[in-house]
Amino acid sequence: MLKHAHLDKADIAAQLVRRADEWIRRAEPKDLLRVMLRGGLSPVIVEEDGRILTGIALSERPGLLSELGMIWKDLSAAETLAIFAQVWGASDPPASNDSQEAWIAADPLAQAGARRFLHDEVEENIALFGACVDEWLERRCDARGARVRPFL
Repeated sequence: MLKHAHLDKADIAAQLVRRADEWIRRAEPKDLLRVMLRGGLSPVIVEEDGRILTGIALSERPGLLSELGMIWKDLSAAETLAIFAQVWGASDPPASNDSQEAWIAADPLAQAGARRFLHDEVEENIALFGACVDEWLERRCDARGARVRPFL
């Protein structure tokens, strides 16, 4: 998580987008696959000593970002991954869910394709990051007992 002081809502949302891009670049292949199959991204916004810290984490909790990056739900994971692998020029994924982690870990083209896909999902859903900041501001105001929301 990075520290930032005196940020407004747009700045915090932009920081979350950058944290999401960083998470995607650094994520383990199994985590990329997890997000594509089950979702689970979660924003982290914390105020500490007057500074705003932002990050992205994996979570089981439903939230605004939890479905970001999930692949088609109307097909099985094996069918969808096979289509994606073909588009990415990757090897054919195994049909077995248990073997899919090993497949993505061993195939650099599948990893690169998954990262591109997730980066595209972030870019297409920028508004969700602003909504995450709004949600955080509401919780922050509620915690402080504020009746009027501060302008950030």
